[in-house]
Amino acid sequence: MASGRAPLDGRNDYNRDMTDKTPDTTPGAKPSVPSPTPASTAPVPPPPPPAAPASPPAGKKPAPVRKSSSGLVFMLLILGVLVVAMAAALWYQRQQSERTTREIAARLDTLTSQLNQARNDARQAITLAQTQGSRLAGLETAVQDAQTQFDSLEQTWQSFSDSSAGDAVLLNDVERMLALASQQLRLAGNVSNAIVAMETVQARLARADRPRLASLQQAVNGDLDRLRAVPLVDVPAVSGRIDRLIDLVGRAPLLVPDAAAPEVTSAPISSREPGPPVAGRSEPDIAADAPWWQRTRAEMGLWWGQALRTLGGEFGDLISIQRVGNPDALLLSPDQGAQLRGNLRMRLLTAQLSLLMRQSDVWTSELDTVERALAGQFDTHSADTQQAQRLARELAATRIAVSVPDLADSLSALEAVRAAGNGAARGE
Repeated sequence: MASGRAPLDGRNDYNRDMTDKTPDTTPGAKPSVPSPTPASTAPVPPPPPPAAPASPPAGKKPAPVRKSSSGLVFMLLILGVLVVAMAAALWYQRQQSERTTREIAARLDTLTSQLNQARNDARQAITLAQTQGSRLAGLETAVQDAQTQFDSLEQTWQSFSDSSAGDAVLLNDVERMLALASQQLRLAGNVSNAIVAMETVQARLARADRPRLASLQQAVNGDLDRLRAVPLVDVPAVSGRIDRLIDLVGRAPLLVPDAAAPEVTSAPISSREPGPPVAGRSEPDIAADAPWWQRTRAEMGLWWGQALRTLGGEFGDLISIQRVGNPDALLLSPDQGAQLRGNLRMRLLTAQLSLLMRQSDVWTSELDTVERALAGQFDTHSADTQQAQRLARELAATRIAVSVPDLADSLSALEAVRAAGNGAARGE
């Protein structure tokens, strides 16, 4: 402590000296003026260094430093923020874990319910499969029984067919089919249906394969070949053309306008083929050095000629000239025109019926009547009338009646086989 006090004492003495040297500033005091000495011209020594701050007296604690207190507060704040952040993180982590736990529990419940449903479906599927298996076994048993019965019936039918009774049944079937084919040929002239019936007979005889029916099979084959060689009439196509002709007759214009065709399309005079152009009418044939009055007269003549030709063409459409073979056709009233169209439509329907019945005379007569009516009562300059006339001529030239062969050979062979069978039965 002695060594620590010595500097302090020195500092106190220095402070007292400085205090003594300080001039008196009290009021009324006069400053002492130093007497001039010879030494005043000597250089002034530098001032002493500033005194260090007085140290606190011994036994007193120094004041706390502000820097260390602010650092402590900062550290406390950081620590508090860290504590709050850790608490928030722990709380968030807990919330997340609880949410995840709830989701896992919900998914486990869903999976459990789905698993239970799948188990129930599997049980139902197994039950259904067992039921189907039992039904399938029953069906297999039924199929086996049916197959056994079919085999038995087939053996019985084979034995029946090999006997004379089987031949009688087969001959009865053949006779019935031959009678049907003959009716189709004689009554309707339908070769197609007759061919179908004959093909059925041919298949039955081929399947029976009886040696004693070989002659009958040959006769049936010969008649079938003759039927196939007959030219056939395409009835649907011809009937469709008749319908087309009926439509044309319904809209073709008459010589006198009616409700179906209110406009007459006869060829006017102006629509005929024009004659050759008159030479020298396009430009006046005068000399280039002719007087003006000659050029004017030539131009006026050319203009009047063009005007007259234009007027003639315009007024020529108002007049039409046509040769009519039947003058009474020009006296038809609208009601008579409608009646004429109805009569022609009925004749075409009659021709269509004769096509189905193969009546060639009626077919030709009706179509000739329609063709004459189209030529005498209708406007032949119309495109519909011309098309109807052409279609009527084509239909009239179509042959609807063809000569069809009969089935005499097959019927004769059938009677011969039946007679031979009856004779063999009597001999036994």
